[in-house]
Amino acid sequence: MQLKNLYQYGKEHMARHYIENPSRETYLLLRDSEVLRDFTEVFTSSETEPEPRKIEKFYELLERRIKHEPMAYISGEKEFYLRPFSVNRSVLIPRPETELLVAEALDIARGMDEPGILDIGTGSGCIAVTLACELPAAKVYASDISPEALRTARMNAEKNGAAGRIIFLLGNMTPALKENSFDIVVSNPPYVSKAEYEGLDPSVRDYEPQLALVSDEDGLSHIKNLIRDSARILKAGGWCMVEAGYSQAGRVKALYEEAGFGDISSVGDIAGIERVIKARWKK
Repeated sequence: MQLKNLYQYGKEHMARHYIENPSRETYLLLRDSEVLRDFTEVFTSSETEPEPRKIEKFYELLERRIKHEPMAYISGEKEFYLRPFSVNRSVLIPRPETELLVAEALDIARGMDEPGILDIGTGSGCIAVTLACELPAAKVYASDISPEALRTARMNAEKNGAAGRIIFLLGNMTPALKENSFDIVVSNPPYVSKAEYEGLDPSVRDYEPQLALVSDEDGLSHIKNLIRDSARILKAGGWCMVEAGYSQAGRVKALYEEAGFGDISSVGDIAGIERVIKARWKK
């Protein structure tokens, strides 16, 4: 089969299965199956006949994509803060909203000499690794209860030149950490309620780890515990910042206030949704 026919088949097949932007997605699959290296080859080498093994690989990837498996899991990689991160089904796929969280942490940390930073529920490590790369003087810790996720985070630290600059902690280690030991606690915790989880897009619900998505108490259980623990381990004047769901900002702010935090504020995403809620520990 010629390249032009393979490209056309993939594009039409994806469109029939309601995959957005089938042209671009087909190109990505052709690239990942090594059928082509550059999109222009679709036009400049349209009559080329790819190797049978590459065509077979393309069909295999195409079948995965039409079942709405995320492209990031198919390719095994997702860009975050202009860096490549390996991803698999043990970790969430990094999202633009989380880049807002990182930007806020960087803004605060750059005013400190050697900030101590803890990333709780690190997953792919996108937050911790980015902070370590952007803040050479920082002391970065990253924890997760999933061994598979922590392995992925370690791999991404090595991939991005931060190996040896992050201390990884397996398990819920927050209660064991010393009081008044961190300047910043940052997290993209589970914040989806059980009811919301059932209504998620299949590409999320059927593929991304439920452990990293769902939280009790209408999606706020993990955030509530995180704020409570942060009050103990933060230094006076330290910051806690979390990513939250589209309707949770008001309740998260109330949790901060109840725990004794001040300077409570939020940052909206491109749609104006309050996604990052941060507060300062004053005690």
